[in-house]
Amino acid sequence: MNLDDDVKKIFFETFPLLTEYDFDWEKTQNNYEDWDSFAQLNLITLTEAKFEINFSDDEITSINSAKSLLEITKSKL
Repeated sequence: MNLDDDVKKIFFETFPLLTEYDFDWEKTQNNYEDWDSFAQLNLITLTEAKFEINFSDDEITSINSAKSLLEITKSKL
């Protein structure tokens, strides 16, 4: 299992218009035109299901980039 690749795949699943060229671990929620509350919920749900983990409310609100999702996921495994 490659955690980085798995988290990246979740981003591409949540944002189907995202290209490999546009993907950036540091890119924040504000830089995604379509990162709304539904997209946030989708990211969380897909990640929790994939890795069989649960995020706290504080963790959910702090996830604002692929990097932050990756780091919080790593801390749970």
